[in-house]
Amino acid sequence: MKPKLNLYMKPKHLISLHRTVYLSFASVLLGAGFYLNCQAYERYSDCSICHGAFTGSVSPKGTVFPSGDKHRMHRNTANMGTACNLCHRGDDNNIPYIGSSDGTANNPGLGCTGCHEPTGLRKHHFVSGTIVCYTCHAPATPPAETVKPPYYGTVDTKANNSGNTVQVANTNENWSVGDFLGLDNDGNDLYDLADYAVGPYRLIALNREGNNMRLTWLTAGGRTNTVQAAGAVSGTYANVSSSLRITGVGLVTTNYLDIGGATNAARFYRLKSIVP
Repeated sequence: MKPKLNLYMKPKHLISLHRTVYLSFASVLLGAGFYLNCQAYERYSDCSICHGAFTGSVSPKGTVFPSGDKHRMHRNTANMGTACNLCHRGDDNNIPYIGSSDGTANNPGLGCTGCHEPTGLRKHHFVSGTIVCYTCHAPATPPAETVKPPYYGTVDTKANNSGNTVQVANTNENWSVGDFLGLDNDGNDLYDLADYAVGPYRLIALNREGNNMRLTWLTAGGRTNTVQAAGAVSGTYANVSSSLRITGVGLVTTNYLDIGGATNAARFYRLKSIVP
């Protein structure tokens, strides 16, 4: 689906405003083949090549962890306060298994996948350029970003609200230091409010500035939007802007000036986003 915001404009007068939303998804096609249901990445130690030791501070994205320690972020009561047996098995020697743990009286033993949704995790790696997961696992459609992983909102952890819509420290998914970014639960490389299932995407204003037209819209940091225009609502839309990378975190109001846009007899606008 494509998010499109359509505006009908004639010189000197704004005739009407049409707001329709579609989403455009770039599809990823994989050749037919056989996938083995294997555990190539069975424990966190298999992930540490990229993510560093669980008791360390390494992050591929530069995330800053409380006390410089991923384990403390998960375990400390000042942070996530996660029960040990949500992540650990009695025989793991403090190296957690990705898909199993002892669990608690309140939760089954799902290991890391109790919070890190497995199909979304594999898709996230694939979209980010790490394709190894799909050498064993068949691609699958992850739950939407708004769907809570099994451990979220339970008595055994403070992790909650997979949309991470509130930018407040030490709540929802905000356990790292200062960035207010949670998890990419559905694997499309759009975090929290940047995900179209979570954050709003709508036109705020269209204003004439001489022979030009300025579009202003509400979006979110991390998205890429493109302004398109056509002479008729059912006409052929063409890009009037380049791909606009929206910077920042959370909700962002941005705008684009269409040079010469007010000189057209009629002008329809829409915004397009492509999601992996």
